[in-house]
Amino acid sequence: MKAMKVLSLLVVASLLFSVVTGCAPKPEPIATPKPAEPTKAPEKVEPLKIAMLAAMSGDVKTFGEGTKRGVDMAVAEWNAKGGVLGRPIKIIVGDTKCDAQEAANVGNKVITQDKVHYIVGAVCSSASIPISEIANPAGVLQISPPSTNPQVTIKEDGSNKEYIFRACFLDPFQGEVDASFAMQELGAMTSAVLYDVGNDYVKGLAEYYKASFEALGGEVPIFEAYTKEDTDFSALLTKVANANVDVLFLPDYYPKVNVIGKQVKEKGITATLLGADGWDSADLDLEAVDGAYFSNHYSVYDPRPIVQNFITAFEAEYGMAPDFTAVLAYDATNVLLQAIEEAGVDDPAVVKDVLAAIQFEGVAGEIKFDDVGDPIKKAAISHITGGKIEFVKFVAPAGAPEAAVPPSPGVPIKVAMLFPMSGDVKTYGESSRNAVELAFDEARAAGWEIETTLGDTKCDAQEAANVGNKAITQDKVNYILGAVCSSASIPISEIANPAGVVQLSPTSTNPQVTINEDGSNKEYIFRACFLDPFQGEVNAAFAIRDLGAKTAAVLYDVGNDYVKGLAEYYKASFEELGGEVPIFEAYVKEDTDFSALLTKVANANVDVLFLPDYYNKVNVIAKQAKEKGITAILQGGDGWDSPLLDLEAVDGGYHSNHYSPSDPRPIVQNFVANYEAAYGLPPDALAALAYDAAWVLLQAISEAGVDDPAAVKDALMAIEYEGVAGSIVFNEVGDPQKTAAINHVTGGKIEFVKFVAP
Repeated sequence: MKAMKVLSLLVVASLLFSVVTGCAPKPEPIATPKPAEPTKAPEKVEPLKIAMLAAMSGDVKTFGEGTKRGVDMAVAEWNAKGGVLGRPIKIIVGDTKCDAQEAANVGNKVITQDKVHYIVGAVCSSASIPISEIANPAGVLQISPPSTNPQVTIKEDGSNKEYIFRACFLDPFQGEVDASFAMQELGAMTSAVLYDVGNDYVKGLAEYYKASFEALGGEVPIFEAYTKEDTDFSALLTKVANANVDVLFLPDYYPKVNVIGKQVKEKGITATLLGADGWDSADLDLEAVDGAYFSNHYSVYDPRPIVQNFITAFEAEYGMAPDFTAVLAYDATNVLLQAIEEAGVDDPAVVKDVLAAIQFEGVAGEIKFDDVGDPIKKAAISHITGGKIEFVKFVAPAGAPEAAVPPSPGVPIKVAMLFPMSGDVKTYGESSRNAVELAFDEARAAGWEIETTLGDTKCDAQEAANVGNKAITQDKVNYILGAVCSSASIPISEIANPAGVVQLSPTSTNPQVTINEDGSNKEYIFRACFLDPFQGEVNAAFAIRDLGAKTAAVLYDVGNDYVKGLAEYYKASFEELGGEVPIFEAYVKEDTDFSALLTKVANANVDVLFLPDYYNKVNVIAKQAKEKGITAILQGGDGWDSPLLDLEAVDGGYHSNHYSPSDPRPIVQNFVANYEAAYGLPPDALAALAYDAAWVLLQAISEAGVDDPAAVKDALMAIEYEGVAGSIVFNEVGDPQKTAAINHVTGGKIEFVKFVAP
């Protein structure tokens, strides 16, 4: 009984325990920490490989060095902004030694071993051609910066190597340029040619030159070959001496030219030496080829910002000016990388099609390829004299495009031309009138109806006010082109602006032309030229930085707004740059004897004498300065620009100006050619600015679509115009920002020195 009770109690206890434990919450399992995910290393981005193949050693290694600098500079700029297609760019360098077999070897290596898809190079045509014959069938894109032989991009059967391009002009054009320069500029009728028979570039250029020279009516009695190994040219030069030719064309690279040029001098040959782009090297012996001329691919005097910015950056990076190989390599690399970026894929088959259709603005000019991968480029002619290389002119290919004429508004317009047609500076008026009529005749030929009236300002304030009043009140004109002198433009503007007549001065540089005395804007008044504050700064900076001047004297006409203003701006800039102006003296328009003022200048023994007046007064002062024995370098402004400037009196002087006929842009070259054809003399800056002023006015009228000065002034404020003397985009007071040209008067000629941008 007792046992049964105990058993019953155990059963009950067991049941109770099971109930209790069955209702209790189950404990959460203890979480086991998961091992941390391993950090993924960022995926490595494969670089985009480009082979740079050039002569890094051998006879023309400076060409290879220049090429590498240009490529390096372009690649550094692209890598700084993220590379191409998001990939950094890696350069693989190969040394061609300017040798066909070496070029083939390095070409094979970079394609088969380094697996490159793109080649920049080579320099020498004799190296580029064998590389092209490997790259093209392999589907590797090659662009040569400076190889000029036609066979680089075309096969012997005349078909195209579709993967091969170049960034330079070709030898047929270069040969023609050199031949025509010899005949037309140097007056040569006979020429000798010596060339390396084993060099594709040299032999080809020699043949193109000879063909062009003979086609132009000249004779080439000496056309003789040598080999790369030759060092003694006495036998060939004896033939040249006996033929007594006018010019001797040496189309080889600078090392061979140095040797031949020296032996030419020793032989007493007086023929003018002539060469090509192969001469462009810091190692060219300037003494051996003194007096010679040669063609090249670009000029440091090209005013385009892309050129000036590149030169500045290159000199800062390498401590030297860039030669043609650096410039062309920079362009070739940039246009290639741009094509890859636009293609969107690393595929030479796609990139070559993009490259074939590209339009690219390069340092050495625009690149737009023809059907065989060649661009059409201009050539620069340079002169070697006195240990320096001076720029002579640009030569563009025939058939440069004319600027498009804006459509006529469909109604006749009347324009007053108010210029000094008599008086002290009448040549300014003649140039301005001629240029405006040239522009208007071109517009009339395209359907414009334009009536003009002519008023003579005499460069006098009262006369200008008189003709301005007549043009507005009697002739009922809505538009005035003029005046030339600031002292005439200012009174005209004070009549035209309140009358709602648009006035556009081509050449008046005083700030008061477009703004009132209280600083407010004359909303109907514009100009096409730079201003005197900028011109004064340009001249002062040139005196100190380029001429090494520490002291300056300034003489000026106190009654002439232009002259007085320019004098003051020059003085302020000169002193701000650390110079001293101990002589700052005024005269009046009627003065003819400047002996008292010049005595002060002589006693001060200054480095430069700034004469900011017009050419007629400058002629008088400069002549008296010479008689006084003053040795200070003369300086002046745009007022010196006239065919009546006394070049003997101002010999050795420098002056600023608004444009240069050396500017290679087609609009400049076409204008110069058309002006000379119409008037029988080259255009001065007055003509260039008047031509621009006429066209910018017509474009504004065209864009306004009505003969309404209120609408036309608004169109002018919004206009973008590419002019002969630079682009015109007006600021809020009707003034454009322009470059200035510095010219040097020497030996009875005016030579261009440099462009200066704001």
